[in-house]
Amino acid sequence: MIAYLKGDILHKDENTCIVLVNDIGYSVRMTKLSIATLSKQAELYIYSNIKEDAFELYGFESQDDKVFFEKLISVNKVGPKTALNILELGTKKIKLAISSDDVNFLKSASGLGKKGAERVILELKGKLPVIDEIPNTVPEDVFDALASLGYKRKHIETVLAHKSEHEDSVESIVKFFLQNV
Repeated sequence: MIAYLKGDILHKDENTCIVLVNDIGYSVRMTKLSIATLSKQAELYIYSNIKEDAFELYGFESQDDKVFFEKLISVNKVGPKTALNILELGTKKIKLAISSDDVNFLKSASGLGKKGAERVILELKGKLPVIDEIPNTVPEDVFDALASLGYKRKHIETVLAHKSEHEDSVESIVKFFLQNV
């Protein structure tokens, strides 16, 4: 089993890269974001998936990401490719979605339908650290404005957990919320 690779990046495409280690090139599958952030040298934690007809390597920038990936593939009917697609959503956002039962966010991952998203939540909810609030980057005015429209604070927090860092004004955050309800 290969658990760790350190070497030069020979080639990158959409979701794989080739890591050269001691004159051997390893094809490693990764999330698009992880591949985009790779420099010429890489240190990757590896999950080895051995099948009857293939030997696949999945790479992660941290041991924590690899452990989370392994938790995802422990879910019934979630394989490595689907788990990698889920990770494209962002680890922190996924954990928040699981803790807040946000099926709609999870099913936005390629290859994961409603039943699969529900299964991920059901099987992982008690196995992850509880994340029950969003960072304090959302002004209280946003909650007041949306509450006046009839939305509950928990629902507001769930939707706003998926906002990008670029939405920072009250107007842009409220607009983001209303577009993603």
